[in-house]
Amino acid sequence: MKFPLFVRRGGAPFVLAVSLLVSNAPAQRPAPKPTTPTKPAPTTQATTTATAENNPSITFDTLLSADAYGVYVELRAVGMQANSDDLDQLLTPLRLQGVTTPDEMFVLYDFIRTHADALATARVLVATMPVRAGLPEMLMAVEMPSVEEARKFTPELRKFIAANIAPTPDAGAVTTTRTSASTETPAARRRARRGARVRNAATEEGAKQAAAPSFQIKRAGNLIALSGEKFTFKDLHGTQQALLVNEPGFQAARTRFSGDALFIYFNTVRMASSTKQRTEAFEKEYRRQEELARAEAEKQGAQSNANTRYGDIVEASGGNANIRVDGNTNASATLSRSGTNANVAVSPEDELPPPPPTPEATPTPKTEQELEEERRREQSQQFAMQLSALVFGRGGSSGEAWPESIGIGVSLEAASLVVRGLFISQSAEQPLRPIPFLPVLLSGPSISAEAAAVMPNDTDIFVSVSLDLPQMYDYVASLMKIADLATAQDNDKNSFGGQLASFERTNNFRIREELIAALGNEIAVGLPGNQLFGGRATSARRKTEDESAPPPPSGPIVVVALNDKESLQKLLPRVLSAFGFTGATEQSILERHGQVEVLTFSNGTLAFIDRFLVGTPDAATMRRVTEAYNRGETLANSERFREPTRWQSRDSVGQLYVANALLKGIFDEAIKSVDDIDEPAIRAYLTRLDPNPGAITLVSTRDTDGLMHELHLPKNLISLFAASELVNQKLSVMRSNEYTARWKLQQISESQTSYKEAKGRYGTLEELKDGFLNEESVDLETTGYDIKLSVSGDRFEATATPTGYPKQGRRSFYIDQTGQLRGADTGGKPATQSTPIID
Repeated sequence: MKFPLFVRRGGAPFVLAVSLLVSNAPAQRPAPKPTTPTKPAPTTQATTTATAENNPSITFDTLLSADAYGVYVELRAVGMQANSDDLDQLLTPLRLQGVTTPDEMFVLYDFIRTHADALATARVLVATMPVRAGLPEMLMAVEMPSVEEARKFTPELRKFIAANIAPTPDAGAVTTTRTSASTETPAARRRARRGARVRNAATEEGAKQAAAPSFQIKRAGNLIALSGEKFTFKDLHGTQQALLVNEPGFQAARTRFSGDALFIYFNTVRMASSTKQRTEAFEKEYRRQEELARAEAEKQGAQSNANTRYGDIVEASGGNANIRVDGNTNASATLSRSGTNANVAVSPEDELPPPPPTPEATPTPKTEQELEEERRREQSQQFAMQLSALVFGRGGSSGEAWPESIGIGVSLEAASLVVRGLFISQSAEQPLRPIPFLPVLLSGPSISAEAAAVMPNDTDIFVSVSLDLPQMYDYVASLMKIADLATAQDNDKNSFGGQLASFERTNNFRIREELIAALGNEIAVGLPGNQLFGGRATSARRKTEDESAPPPPSGPIVVVALNDKESLQKLLPRVLSAFGFTGATEQSILERHGQVEVLTFSNGTLAFIDRFLVGTPDAATMRRVTEAYNRGETLANSERFREPTRWQSRDSVGQLYVANALLKGIFDEAIKSVDDIDEPAIRAYLTRLDPNPGAITLVSTRDTDGLMHELHLPKNLISLFAASELVNQKLSVMRSNEYTARWKLQQISESQTSYKEAKGRYGTLEELKDGFLNEESVDLETTGYDIKLSVSGDRFEATATPTGYPKQGRRSFYIDQTGQLRGADTGGKPATQSTPIID
């Protein structure tokens, strides 16, 4: 029985905790009830048991020691969560026929809802990634309101596990092989029958034991613990007195998220230790298997050599060949084949001498210039590798960038699924990293983000972050110096320090003291949706919001806050020239456009807006930025940005905004495809669906315990994801047929253009097949479509009409000598020259 992480599919947070336990058990049908044994099963076997232990020291909070597991999950008020309308609303689209949601998900959900009253205030604990040896891979515990409730619920839980998580009995039965009756004595046959009965009895007993659930269930007071492996409460508690609940990081995170329905705690140090143990165990087993394979190969080889040494005779009757190798020193082999009358004798003395060695070509010596160029390439590659390692982590040291522990709280609030994450610092001196797997990024001070005030109001994705640039520079420099020491280049001109000093002397500016000092903390990036989703979101926004709006920005926009605008304006030409940007000199003039000063060079454009430096890859995007700012049409002034971010703290170290228009555009095609769905229930659901999911927003703030991230995901987004998946599944065949038909018409058009250039006219299908249509396009037959081509004088027409309308294809397509592809739903009739052009 395998449950996925339902948060990814939009499922309920409460299911996540329970799913973690059973995620490694295979889905099975209910096993037949075994016959009641006359004797109790031995405790050494993996059977489902309910042990009543009234030890008051074993509670939900004292169950685990601090060194037991790396991941801890806690779900509160399970029954109340299962009966909530918000949860039911989230799961409704996943129940629709056609959505690929595992059946096991709703088996578990229905079981919890059936016992919702008993589980109303129950807490569920799931622990995984064991650190100490002897602990089960996953452990689950349920805290019931009372001992009596736990006693009543235990048999129900055992029954559910037996019905849904029972392992498959071994289907391979032991069979006996009998020799020919003519060669057996009566006594031998009797012994064989007795042996068969014994083996069959053992097989049946083994099958019964395999059919029994392997999960263990143990109870201590009002606590029920279960796992797919053997465990004891003593092992979970450990010999140490340190409990998980007393760990400072755990206490801080659990207290902070005490009001959330789902709480998850990661201890990254213990997780790394668990991963290391797994890796070592895997490598050890791998080496053992290699040794066994090697020993078996040597054994087989020794046996083969022994057979050859003592003159075994191998007869190949099919080839009429006899081969004999004698074991004496002057061994010879004789091969005789009837049909060729050939006898070949090979002796060691008759072996041919080895061929003479091929003379190696004398390499041409490299010139000094070539050697110097080779050294420069090697240094450049080494520097690029070092830079990549610094940005994305340097092997094992990258783990140092992660906080010691991370707490996560999940809850449903109003129209959003809220996820909060607390990155807990080991010490006050440890730098905060907003993205741990990018250790080079170090958080700066809390700021009041203002970069949105210079972004155009149609920016779809906006990210703003406060960074400590001087500290980041020092971090990179220190790691580069360590790399120099490791390669014995500390005092060499090729070292990082030497290269840096040479770079600054050549370009007449200092990076840290002048360039970085002129820059502020806030750095922001704005992206249009067409950069990520092919313009779907952009076109949807323009159609729904403002048809007359100017084209959106075509490239990313980078905004950097400034500490000293005048100093940077003087320094900027030298900086651009040093980094390979041409066309900007100290004599370059800043062009003023309203309140914006723009500097244009060959590789892009820069502008000074208020106290920010703005960069774009092309002049068109910069014009959009400039016009929007001068007209006051900025993101900060837009209601579509201000409303969803109203909840955010004003002082922060990071901010993320993904526009509703972008998300709406992603799902716009699915919503518009409602007419293509035949099932009434699915059509009704899609019709009722709100096409506006809302914006995704996130804010990061400094906290007394570390760094706090808070993410708000629109609940409607989950329904739209389910709808999009449903539509894609239902229409996959039709869309595949339509795509193939369109592609073949375009291939015909391209081949006609080539044919006319070569022959001066358009060709028939037979003529196009002679070297102008590729092999995949020659066959115009395609599933669900009838493709026809007609040529008349200086014109040609090609049509693709669905043959199985509307199941196999809805749109008919048309293309002619203009090269414009046309298509529409014509009710199964051929498209014509008047059919709308496809965008």
